[in-house]
Amino acid sequence: MTHSAPEHNIKLMRLMKQAIDDDLLAPDFHPVLQTRFPDRKTYLLHCHLKTPTGQRIPYKSLRKLAGMSNMASALDRWMIKTGLQTLKRMHLEQPEANIIIPQSIASLHNPEYPHWLDRQSSREDVSTRGLVISFRLSQIAKNLKASRNCIAALHQLDISTMIDSFSEHPAAIKILKAMSSRYMSVSPGLLGTDDDVIKRIINVCHRRSVLILLPDINRAEDVNLCWSHGADLLEGSYIHPATKDTDFAFSPVVV
Repeated sequence: MTHSAPEHNIKLMRLMKQAIDDDLLAPDFHPVLQTRFPDRKTYLLHCHLKTPTGQRIPYKSLRKLAGMSNMASALDRWMIKTGLQTLKRMHLEQPEANIIIPQSIASLHNPEYPHWLDRQSSREDVSTRGLVISFRLSQIAKNLKASRNCIAALHQLDISTMIDSFSEHPAAIKILKAMSSRYMSVSPGLLGTDDDVIKRIINVCHRRSVLILLPDINRAEDVNLCWSHGADLLEGSYIHPATKDTDFAFSPVVV
């Protein structure tokens, strides 16, 4: 999917619109390991789309397509509906279960979004305990006032938030302080930098009682490193591949 192939993009956008309208998107649940509570279920929700030719379009590509076609809000709504229904099922088994749902700038800067989300949770008859709404740092930075208003409104509804793709930019820490989010997810690119960078970010966040997710853990050596730095949550193919449902659970004791 590139801008050099506009006709291909248009076809994919039409296909995506049909997928959302006809509920053809398929959820992907990425197990997240809580280092302190490994038996507590936590999932990061993504989704994918299979084309009639068998091509699999992952969530990151769908998210870009949605932004290009003014369908970001529609994708957000699908994610919320799927996530709330999933969280309701998970709570029947484990009241402490969590689900992380990424959302776009279209929702972040929509003044009605918190009220809409509150109505959705009431309609689905699900507690928002364990619901974590994730926004990317770059989205938050584009309009700090609108972002702060949205995130503060979600917090008033007892809905947790996450700052995703957190970087080492000096402004990132200021944004973290201003938003008062309970969770932060480090940009995958930082995992390949100096270990002191990750350690410094984790220490700053822990001083503010912020829980840190380190994503894209794909190698065994990354696990020990991240664990020793004090990361609170780990996600990636080495931790566990994405699943079609939420039946998987980590063992209470992780060796």
